[in-house]
Formats: sequence, structure tokens, C-alpha cells
Amino acid sequence: MIPSKIRWLVLCVALAACRDKAPKMAQLHEALPNVPLPPSPQFVSRSGGPDALQVTVRSPAGADAVAAYYRALFKTGNWKLENEAKDAEGATVLFAHQNGPPLWVRIMPAPAGGGTLVELSGAVLSAADSGGKKPAS
Repeated sequence: MIPSKIRWLVLCVALAACRDKAPKMAQLHEALPNVPLPPSPQFVSRSGGPDALQVTVRSPAGADAVAAYYRALFKTGNWKLENEAKDAEGATVLFAHQNGPPLWVRIMPAPAGGGTLVELSGAVLSAADSGGKKPAS
């Protein structure tokens, strides 16, 4: 009886070791090293994979004010606003970069409670990408 329990325990340990591990999520400092947050941000969520990260925050400011904040910010320092558009849901989407990974900012009115939701998305640059190449938009 004891040898069969030991075999069962060894089998369970082996199966546990062989199971798929959850994919590693990109670190904040890798994908969003200089993340500019909107006025009075409140953390909502974080998601991503090994090569990209998205952080969502809520700001009490209106969507137009937050969009204006980011437009002004992306004219300072090393930031460069590459593109601005409206998506199918009417959200303002900005694509910018600094000396480092690209940054996508999606700004939309919060569905309840007023304010604005801001999705900040960044990609981890590989060694080949960081060799002075401009990120694709």
C-alpha cells in the first residue's frame, strides 16, 4: 500500500511539473518605461503578454481635457506624437514615442460615474528594435 502511494505522489508531482505555465507578462519598466499618467489617475486594470503591456486608469477629468493633456505632453521633451485618430467607438487614439518603446493612448469617456478611461499600451523592444529603428505605427 505504501509503495503505491509513493508512486501516486511521484506521478502527481511529475504531472504538475509538466503542465503549461502561464505566459510571462511584460514588466512595466520594459513596455512603459516613461508612462505619462493623466490627471488624478486611479488604477483600473493591467493586462498583456511577454511582448506588450496595457494599463488602464480612470481620471476624473473629461475626455476632451485628457486628450488635450496628452497632446500638450507629446510636444514636450523627447516625446513625438506620430498619429492621432478616432476609433469605431469614438475614442481618441494617440500614437507617440520617446527614446524607447512606442506608446499608444486610448482615451474614452468612462461608462459610469463620469470621468475618463485611459488605456496606455506599450511594446517591449527587442535588442534589434532598439538599434535606432523607428517603431512602426
